[in-house]
Amino acid sequence: MPSSENFTGDEFKKLSQHLPDLIFQFTRRPDGSYYVPVASKGIENIFGCKPEDVQESFEPIVKVIHPDDQLKILEAIEKSANDLSDFAMEARICIPGRPMQWIFTRSTPEKHSDGTITWYGFSANITKQKLDFEKIAALFKKQDAILKAIPDLIFEVGQDRTIHDYHSPVNDLLAAPPALFIGKKYNEIIANDASEVLDNAIIETNEKGYSIGHQYSLDLSKGLMWFELSVAPIQEEFNNERRYIVLSKNITERKKKEDQLQQLNHAVEQSTSSIVITNLEGNLEYVNHQFLKTTDYTYEEVIGNNPRMLNSGYTKKEDYKDMWDTIKSGGTWHGEFLNKKKNGHLFWEEVTISPVRNDKGQIINFLAIKNDITKQKKTSEKLRKIAWDQSHQVRGPLTDILGIINVIKLDISIQEKVELLSHLEKAANQLDLAIHKVIDETKKPL
Repeated sequence: MPSSENFTGDEFKKLSQHLPDLIFQFTRRPDGSYYVPVASKGIENIFGCKPEDVQESFEPIVKVIHPDDQLKILEAIEKSANDLSDFAMEARICIPGRPMQWIFTRSTPEKHSDGTITWYGFSANITKQKLDFEKIAALFKKQDAILKAIPDLIFEVGQDRTIHDYHSPVNDLLAAPPALFIGKKYNEIIANDASEVLDNAIIETNEKGYSIGHQYSLDLSKGLMWFELSVAPIQEEFNNERRYIVLSKNITERKKKEDQLQQLNHAVEQSTSSIVITNLEGNLEYVNHQFLKTTDYTYEEVIGNNPRMLNSGYTKKEDYKDMWDTIKSGGTWHGEFLNKKKNGHLFWEEVTISPVRNDKGQIINFLAIKNDITKQKKTSEKLRKIAWDQSHQVRGPLTDILGIINVIKLDISIQEKVELLSHLEKAANQLDLAIHKVIDETKKPL
């Protein structure tokens, strides 16, 4: 085999003819002009010309360099010549009839005694790599935009609890700045109870492949803050260690609303008033405990049914029509119903019904607050009956008393006045007796 010192042109062609890229010898003459005395067949792929096209002039290559890249390429060549430093650059090549391609060239210069400078190197088509890189770069930009758009805390943690990275611009909800916790174990940063929650979430992830819903709280400068975890494994292992993406969502406001709803629920369930929510057709969607206690029905018996199941038949149709007309038009209706329990017993209810609107102002439900006024009704009826029955017993003695007083005012004898006073005393005693009878009647049970 011949040595490299005796390497012939034919042997170079044989060696390089199957290479898709370009191997070249590029020369600058003392007058500053360029040519390529030696070029492999790959120049056809790289610059769209043949080796013989550039043996006298560099112009065929310059013509296909993108106009925006030509100047910086020539400047880089001159710098390499002046410094005798390696030339390494990327450039866009525009060959007529072909898609634009990216070419990377690297070469080493050598200065000769006659003033010429020759570079020995290669040019390779890196279009696919550039496109792949651009896709990856675009993917990273997209991922970065997504991460910045997520208002939650995103961590990368290891199986041993080490925090390897933090992928969120949100810093005001952290227990410590990222510079202080990256590389440390999370149980050294957050409280024990919060650390145990994350431990359990990772254990669940190992078992199920993911974890959602574990909650913990941290006492931060803003006050007590609540967070909810979502954990997923990173498929690729790092040095045989499994890692996880941990998303920590701030749910403080949601917890406050949940607490408020819980308080409201307790208040509604413990209320001594019956509270009912129906749909627009009047079918029951919710009833509280007092409603069930008052009507003797079970929850399963009433949900989905219409309150007409309580209809005793004593309420006028006109009253129901007035009620529906009022609440469907957005008003609040007040009234009384004589309703019927599951066991058939009648009871009176004082009822207030109002429409429930959504954020758009549309009526979506009706809310009824009802109070059992049966005892009040019975008491009122009893007092009315007592007043009716006893009124004549009171009216007689009272009439006598008023008449006697008027007579006493007249010019009568002492003897007559004494007799009238006796009658007055008798009438007063009768009035007192009647009053006591009224009081005794009111004390009797209903």
